Amino acid sequence: MRNAVSLFALAALAASAPAAPLQAGASARKITPALEPGKPVYIAGFDSGRAATGVHDDLWVRCLALSTGGKPVALCAVDTIGLFYEDVQKIRARVPGAQVIVASTHDHEGPDTMGQWGAKQGVSGLSEAHNAFIVSQAVAAIEEAVHSLQLVTAYPAAITPKDVATYYHDSRPPVVQDPEILSLVLKGKNGKTVATLVNWNNHPEALGSKNTLITSDWPHALRSTLEANGFGTVVFMNGAVGGMQSPLNAKITDPKTGQLAPEDTFRFAEVVGEYAAGNVIASQKQAKKVAIDGITYRETLLRIPVTNQAFMLGAKLGLFGDRKPMAQDRATSTPVGYLALTSKGKPVVEVALIPGELYPELSVGGAVRDPNADFPDAPMETPVKKMMSAPYRMLFGLANDEIGYIIPKCQWDETAPYTFGATHRWYGEVNSIGPDAAPAITSALQTLINTK
Repeated sequence: MRNAVSLFALAALAASAPAAPLQAGASARKITPALEPGKPVYIAGFDSGRAATGVHDDLWVRCLALSTGGKPVALCAVDTIGLFYEDVQKIRARVPGAQVIVASTHDHEGPDTMGQWGAKQGVSGLSEAHNAFIVSQAVAAIEEAVHSLQLVTAYPAAITPKDVATYYHDSRPPVVQDPEILSLVLKGKNGKTVATLVNWNNHPEALGSKNTLITSDWPHALRSTLEANGFGTVVFMNGAVGGMQSPLNAKITDPKTGQLAPEDTFRFAEVVGEYAAGNVIASQKQAKKVAIDGITYRETLLRIPVTNQAFMLGAKLGLFGDRKPMAQDRATSTPVGYLALTSKGKPVVEVALIPGELYPELSVGGAVRDPNADFPDAPMETPVKKMMSAPYRMLFGLANDEIGYIIPKCQWDETAPYTFGATHRWYGEVNSIGPDAAPAITSALQTLINTK
């Protein structure tokens, strides 16, 4: 395999500065697109040709800045289907005083920011002006968050609810989820919450493919519920959503009625978001404060082979603008990162930064070999969360890039006969750069975690 090659690594922040108390600041900026007559905004996800007809709730870039005396780390969540690495680089270039992480929530009810969902198939829906607006708003939010840094106390928490599996529908065997809902509450010296970081793994596509109103989907209800309950600025980071971790087709009971929530409705989205928020609130009641005094951030840039002919054609047609050039060596550059919040040198919260939609089998384990797979004897990748040792282990999907689905190589299945008795090609491979993504990314992450 033309293996991914590390081009650079960012040094550990904690290694360059003495331990110091944790500071945090947060900011939120709207990135809702303007809807003007004669200038259609095409909604990303599902099929092409879905033009927005209105706005249900605003889209946001929400940033949490963290520092222990060294260069701040800014964690930014953006309500988009995805942002390519080239757009993230534009944000980073304008904020050289911070280590910047930008992760998309993977919202399927916002504008096309990648160029794959225009008026019709093969026509880009990407608006350079809107992407530039997102970049400028992210820069402003980072600067505001860093400017507002203050001493805080950290309260990490995690919960795996007994009924969490009912909030997913996994359309591809093996049925595996990464169901843990994690949070990090940061309280100022006055006891008031400055910000809350939430990490859960579920597609924001509860509204389905027919909706034409701009919305951040169920994360809107998650954030608004928590903020109404005093949780400060809420920053939601999605996780291992590949293969398909989605509320679509899930049978979810509405606690207000005792009946099944009607699918493809805003109430359905609210139920999912309120459920996640309620579990954050419940877990935080048991949370204990932790004295975070160190931050480590490392990143490496990989060059991964691209075998997906549709992606190659899209790049050739200019669907992505000047992003994702692949023609030279049929490969793409993408970053992989690692973040650790430490106390007296020991990790308390660790975060894997994954540039796409990781299958949960690569997060928590559970990959299954089938003799009909294309590479049934491929080595099993080490699950990401098993590489880490902290009591709280997060995974941010679509972090700093979006390269599509990241599938265990032993489960890769493009050619007949198909795995698990399927009569047609599985969906994931259609939206993946290729079978070498998973081994390259997990191997690079293992190196980042083990670096001292």
